Amino acid sequence: MGRLSATAVKTAKEPGRYGDGDGLYLVISSKGGKSWVCRIQKNGRRRDIGLGSAKTVSLVLARQRAGKARMQVEAGLDPIAERRKEAGIPTFREAALKVYAENEATWKNRKHRG
Repeated sequence: MGRLSATAVKTAKEPGRYGDGDGLYLVISSKGGKSWVCRIQKNGRRRDIGLGSAKTVSLVLARQRAGKARMQVEAGLDPIAERRKEAGIPTFREAALKVYAENEATWKNRKHRG
């Protein structure tokens, strides 16, 4: 790990993926936007996890976030679901049950409640 340097991240302008090692990539879009992506594979399934914009996330922080994501995957957790939990974003099921509970009293027809 550690093939990229802070200077290389700053000066890179050519669109593409630049690997740092251990699945961490600096991705530069065709319009010049830079972002960090961590590629993880578990049980034959590959997943790219966004770690933030290179403007706001330094190379050191991107490496830390990638390490944390890899540890979560090894522990059997989904890093994206864990991030949503930390942010307080409910799952679809939780949101649907909440909406149902809030509106159940307003439905007069038994079919609508069902």
